[in-house]
Amino acid sequence: MSEQEAIAQLISDLHWQIDQLKPRGIKDAAGNPYTPSYYKRGLDNAIDRGGLGVVEYVRRYLYKPPSDGYKKLEDADSLDLACESLVMDPEKPYASLFTDADRTAARERLAPHIEAIEARETKRRERVIAVRNELRAKRGLPPLTDEQLGT
Repeated sequence: MSEQEAIAQLISDLHWQIDQLKPRGIKDAAGNPYTPSYYKRGLDNAIDRGGLGVVEYVRRYLYKPPSDGYKKLEDADSLDLACESLVMDPEKPYASLFTDADRTAARERLAPHIEAIEARETKRRERVIAVRNELRAKRGLPPLTDEQLGT
């Protein structure tokens, strides 16, 4: 994967995280749906700068105190929507854009919550598999095998 493709995938995943805030019911202090305006504006500016601007933008979050948005995600048990969760995963297609030190910083910040993050991801995968198998059953097809699922 080229650097440009990796950056595009990172941007896609960051946007996906933002899009999940409303369905997850993350609220602001007034009880309204939380919109991370400052974060989104900064991300848009980083995208406009091009190149590694987005990587540098995300990297800054790793090395500063947790933001109010991070704390909202923490309170909502939704830290899988924090940029740190993308950085800490060495299997992501854009992992090469971040250093081992970046991954360590992300993992250290998320350490108290990693088990919950992984459990949420496992439940999400299980829901997707169940829906896929339900659709297969409606078409008279057998459930997906472990080999097809990559497990």
